[in-house]
Amino acid sequence: MNIMLNGENFFFDKSLTIDELLKKNNISLQNIVIEINKEIITKSLWGKYELNSGDEVEIITAVGGG
Repeated sequence: MNIMLNGENFFFDKSLTIDELLKKNNISLQNIVIEINKEIITKSLWGKYELNSGDEVEIITAVGGG
């Protein structure tokens, strides 16, 4: 399965959920937003949402400031 993750091509042997993708890449689950093919996916679906080959995944990190 090939996906684009933040503009880089990645290959995985099997289908993954968003949660599995984040864990495999050691990405913290806090203060992030996940966008798949230009659509924001709510956090409650991350464990159920199966990624498909060709998906474009963007991980957006919230940064506080003032």
